Amino acid sequence: MTRSLTHRFWLCGTVGFGGLVLALVTRTLEPAAVGAPFLVLLLLSLLDGWWLPVQAEAASVSSARVVEGDELTFALDLVTDRAVPWVELELQFPATLEPSGPTRFVASIDGRRRFEVPVQAVRWGASGPEWAVVTSRDRFGVSELVIRYPLVVPVRIHPPSERLNSLVPLYRDRPVTGEHHSRRIGPGSELAEVRPYRFGDPVRAIHPRLSQRRATPMVLDRHPDRSSDVVLLIDSAQDLGVDLDTTLRWTVTAATTLAERHLRAQDRVGLLDVGWGVRWFPTRLGRRHLHTVVDALLATEVLLHHREEGFIVPANLPRTATIVAISPLLSEAVLGALVELRSRGQEVLVIKPPIPEPDTSIGHLARRIYRAGNELNERWLIERGATVVPWSAGEPLDHLIRRVGRNLGRARRRA
Repeated sequence: MTRSLTHRFWLCGTVGFGGLVLALVTRTLEPAAVGAPFLVLLLLSLLDGWWLPVQAEAASVSSARVVEGDELTFALDLVTDRAVPWVELELQFPATLEPSGPTRFVASIDGRRRFEVPVQAVRWGASGPEWAVVTSRDRFGVSELVIRYPLVVPVRIHPPSERLNSLVPLYRDRPVTGEHHSRRIGPGSELAEVRPYRFGDPVRAIHPRLSQRRATPMVLDRHPDRSSDVVLLIDSAQDLGVDLDTTLRWTVTAATTLAERHLRAQDRVGLLDVGWGVRWFPTRLGRRHLHTVVDALLATEVLLHHREEGFIVPANLPRTATIVAISPLLSEAVLGALVELRSRGQEVLVIKPPIPEPDTSIGHLARRIYRAGNELNERWLIERGATVVPWSAGEPLDHLIRRVGRNLGRARRRA
């Protein structure tokens, strides 16, 4: 809160008191007659009231969760105990929200008045309107009161996610019903094999039509449906690219889609954020946990200050969990974390988002060194048993996951 007197006060005071002083010095009434109206103006302004407060209340948005490109409306109520003839309201928005209308209003308020601003979500993230600066003046514009109100109105802007039908193929499963097809034989939905009846098989397992067709008892074996643990490892060490085509945006988009799909398949999902620090959200189930994971992903940002901390494996990280990392493989901290997890026996799958090309101002040799270093990091991980799958720009995530399944199948057959 800042209280001040405007230039009108100093003008009126200078002319009014200057006229009185000049009248006393010259012993004439003309200077006093000139300065008297200005002093009367100051007196009337003081009697009417200086520094009239205006309260900002009931800040709200039409939708707390939107997708990039959506429009929403921000509303703010200004409340006064008495009439304020001149009020200026200025709203400040972050870079993720772009106003579609005016953000500065000048009006007179008596009681309560609502102001609305249409805004458009232009970039993913967890943010909202930041500040409301309310400036009020008295009837004659002599005094001014400036109050800066913080606006705590969270808005979660999701990147446009696609519909994912496939699941990441998991190496280890849990004896809990889910959507993953186990390699073992048991009651399930996917056909495993057709075989003759053996001693010890339950009689209800005999298929009547096949047995009649082949003139011998036949049994259908199926794969049981199971669930597993998935840990999404995201790389927040750096963000390459401009506008909306950045590695961190691709990372958050893929992680959000995978978390929604696997939680819908009854998998326990955890989130491990590795950058210049470590954030760990343990594996859980349920819609509430989905909101926790998505909100944490939308709040992901690149830290400006480097913290010298080695990667420490979380104590409650499930040893049977599949690590699904989304990373451009450029950070030593992330590479070290993946190698550490792989050395503990974890199944590590790396989805490598598209990396923008270096600036054309960089020399040809420097760009070749940049690409070679990235390829060496990828081969280094593959040699240690991790699976790395490149994600090209424009490729649907569903196609990528199916390609991951084919690659994992070939790798396991080779092993």
